[in-house]
Amino acid sequence: MLLKLHKLIKWVGLIVCVLVSLLAGGWVTGGPVWSVLSNAMGMDETVAVGSQAQADTPQAHSIQDMENLKRFMVRQLQRGEHNDDGIYLTDQYYWFITLDSGEVVALYYDPDMDTDFYDSTQDIWYSPVGTWRPWELTEQERAILAREAPELTTTAYYADMAGTGWTRMTRDSFVGQFWLLGSAVLMVCLAALWMLCLKLRAVLGESNQPKNDLELWLTGTYAIWGQYYTDFAMGRKYALTHPIHIGGCPRMLGAAKLMKQTLKGSWNITDYGGILETVEYMSKGPGLWNCSDQGGRAWELCRSMQLLGCAYLVGWCNRKELLHRSREVGLTMQRHFQSWEELCQGFLDGYSAWRLSYGSTAENLAEVQQRADIYWELRGRKDSPYRLPWNMDLAADGR
Repeated sequence: MLLKLHKLIKWVGLIVCVLVSLLAGGWVTGGPVWSVLSNAMGMDETVAVGSQAQADTPQAHSIQDMENLKRFMVRQLQRGEHNDDGIYLTDQYYWFITLDSGEVVALYYDPDMDTDFYDSTQDIWYSPVGTWRPWELTEQERAILAREAPELTTTAYYADMAGTGWTRMTRDSFVGQFWLLGSAVLMVCLAALWMLCLKLRAVLGESNQPKNDLELWLTGTYAIWGQYYTDFAMGRKYALTHPIHIGGCPRMLGAAKLMKQTLKGSWNITDYGGILETVEYMSKGPGLWNCSDQGGRAWELCRSMQLLGCAYLVGWCNRKELLHRSREVGLTMQRHFQSWEELCQGFLDGYSAWRLSYGSTAENLAEVQQRADIYWELRGRKDSPYRLPWNMDLAADGR
């Protein structure tokens, strides 16, 4: 059940990321990306260069109008074949038109775009929407214009009625064409973030929360100590509410180092061999044989399972090895105890006997009470391992 939920969450997360990318792609494309490009490329919010002029498109009557208007149209344009009213420069044809002011300017537009229109009532062709653009000419081209078109009022600028691929776009058309690209960019960024998370996961190791009922059952045998250790590693507020983890605490940065220090300081264990030797002694050897009551047996067996979880937390064994050795200890537990209540009460009795052997001080009594509080809190949780059948088939792979 837990494994299925884990997979479901991953797929839901992936779908949410894709949907967020698609939705945010339009906002990013029409927002910051549009702002940068429109300023750099001379793009307009609602009117594109080269588009068909509308009734509200301003008409330029002079060069001053063209300089002052961001977008405009002119009405002296004659549509048709190239004639003597213009000139070829670098494979582009520029028309010469006389404005109402009497000024003559060069105009460039693409007849194939079919965005000019004819007003039959006035017998006038109206130009597409244009903009006043600097005319970048070579010295040779300037000489040609001086010779062939002396009537031009200026050769520093021309009226661009065709535009480029960028200036032909409004915000809506830009978003319409590039929102998928924006979404793709966001998805690439999310993928990069996902790869970074995977890299971090490789450093920290895979998640050490139980993935299925079998792992939860095995981890539950030392969950009282595990929640206490989380309290020790992360702070008092976590002991009763933090999720259950194999080895006690989550595989966060520094967790392995802290656990190794704990193993060395409390157990004099510095490697996996030391773990296995100690577990063998407590679960199959004299540590178990010499126990005269259930408290002693639970104390030995729960700590054996705990040490195996610690070995996994620090990276001394993989998950397969952990499950193999933990099952052996779990089967021994099932032979000696009849229920979760009997095992946990035995562990609490064993811990109390060990702790109070150092004196019935207020501190030691508080530690004993803390373990009992953790047990009762675990019993009432929805993710409690004690809700699982005590006689679960530990040979199965989990559900």
